[in-house]
Amino acid sequence: MVSNAARKYESQQVKQVRQAPAMQQQPKGWNRLERALMVVGGAISLLLIITLLSTKISINNRQHDLQDLQSRVSRVKNSNSSDRQEIAVLTSQASLKRAAHKYGLSDKNSNVRNINR
Repeated sequence: MVSNAARKYESQQVKQVRQAPAMQQQPKGWNRLERALMVVGGAISLLLIITLLSTKISINNRQHDLQDLQSRVSRVKNSNSSDRQEIAVLTSQASLKRAAHKYGLSDKNSNVRNINR
């Protein structure tokens, strides 16, 4: 009999243990402060995302403008270099003698002065 009483007692404890988890508390909802903080945090996050995207687009546009400007500067430098080379060819001694001969002019070295900048 003693063993029967122990078995009954053990089975009652197991039933009570199994019933205890079934009676769990349900989670509480958010209070007003938590809701307000979530709304404010969400609004700030949204504002930061919009600002970040706007800044990235602006930087990208400025980068394109810079590349366009650099390509124009490069073209002008190449043009200037080409013009300098043409000036050097046209002001060379041989070119000046050809122009003088073409127009019937003569060259006297005693009247020539070299001017350097």
